[in-house]
Amino acid sequence: MEYVVLNNKVEMPILGFGTYFPKVSDTKESVLTALKNGYRSLDTAKWYLNELEVAKAIRESGVKREDLFITCKVEANEYYKTMNDIYDTLNRLGTTYLDLILIHWPTENALEAYRALETMYNRGIARAIGLSNFNADLCDYILNNCKIKPQVNQIETHLYFQETKMHKYLKTKKIYHESWSPFAEDVLDVLKNEEVIKLSKKYKKTPAQILLRNLIKNNNYQVGLQ
Repeated sequence: MEYVVLNNKVEMPILGFGTYFPKVSDTKESVLTALKNGYRSLDTAKWYLNELEVAKAIRESGVKREDLFITCKVEANEYYKTMNDIYDTLNRLGTTYLDLILIHWPTENALEAYRALETMYNRGIARAIGLSNFNADLCDYILNNCKIKPQVNQIETHLYFQETKMHKYLKTKKIYHESWSPFAEDVLDVLKNEEVIKLSKKYKKTPAQILLRNLIKNNNYQVGLQ
């Protein structure tokens, strides 16, 4: 398994499995299948409403907690509300710590939410913390007011939305660029792109493998099939 090293020296698997599904009932079997096929990084969120199902899959898989890298995303914009949401997530997932906690998207008072993440980091409940869907200006706001630099910014990144400018910005800040929706949520037929098909035949790989390898070579970590 390939890993990336975050700015706090934590190792994160370079390939992960996203757990957003239109039907919550699809979660457990999908996560179980991912774990059985070698995935060890799982990305979930309060907003997905399926953390209990993710926990069931983990228990049934028999994979040890210390062998997993679990990311959760929270959406609150107040310090204590964010703290409570994180503890609720811990309870639903049946774990005492999270490998990465992200603010799911910018909110009116994202700085207070981020300070809750910093508290969790200092308590050893989060091994790494970061942001999701934050542009450069919003990242700068956090960076100029935080005590612990974000380790990750998770943003939409795929063949048709490569975020090259943001990638360069994050690289200068030593914040890891994490990709969500590497297959464009399959709404843009990216898997049927003619050039991708040609490359898949040339290298005897699936179109999905070609797309993921392209992003990995550009130093973006994938969160799976979202």
